[in-house]
Amino acid sequence: MNDQTAETARLMKVAEAIVREMDRQGIAEAVADLGFDVMELARVAIRAADGDVISFRRPLA
Repeated sequence: MNDQTAETARLMKVAEAIVREMDRQGIAEAVADLGFDVMELARVAIRAADGDVISFRRPLA
């Protein structure tokens, strides 16, 4: 998927789905208050869907 417009559209669709699901679960506002970056999660979800191995970051102590 080399077309920048298609990549952006895919990113937005994934981000919207994440926000919709968080809203459905009632946690959207809480994670937003914590500074959660939905776009970063959307990018990682796309990479994982494309078959990339995603390593987990260690939580800050």
